[in-house]
Amino acid sequence: MKHAMPIVTPRLILRPPTLADLDAIQTAKEEVWHDLQLWMSWAHDDQRPRSALEAYIRQTMDYQNRDSVALCGFERTTGEFAVSTGLELSESEPGVYETGYWVARKFRDRGIATEAATAAIRYAFHHLSARSITIGYLQGNEASRRIVEKLGFTKLRVLPEGAVRCLDGTRLDRHEYAMASPASVPELKVTWV
Repeated sequence: MKHAMPIVTPRLILRPPTLADLDAIQTAKEEVWHDLQLWMSWAHDDQRPRSALEAYIRQTMDYQNRDSVALCGFERTTGEFAVSTGLELSESEPGVYETGYWVARKFRDRGIATEAATAAIRYAFHHLSARSITIGYLQGNEASRRIVEKLGFTKLRVLPEGAVRCLDGTRLDRHEYAMASPASVPELKVTWV
């Protein structure tokens, strides 16, 4: 299935990143790197350099030939990078996508993660015919917990010490959620081409 890009919300244009976005995303990543290492399972030291982001963007640029899609959200009025999200198709469960997000410092506490995740979820169910969407967060990440609950996910389980914090190697509980329908997702005007 061909991806329909971009995805547009009232405040964001979401699309796969390109090499032209590299500097803006890297600058935002550097500004929140400490927080990413606290809460993101991918934020190992080898993922901090610009070269790691460039390799990731190159890997995701062929999105039309993949089921999964990386999405970066840019503010509609300024074009500034605001949020990173995406949809990763499960290798073991057909039709099941995992999502997540991180937000540039300037755009925090403005509902941008909720808006981007809502758009990704609606796109997954309506365009990709997803069976379900999963998401998780690490114990102590209260901001992410609030977003997950606001999005209408149902808690599946807690995996005791199911994740390792990149910052210091501390083992943390991983809270896992899923949704089988976009019915509980907040109302939001979302379009794609």
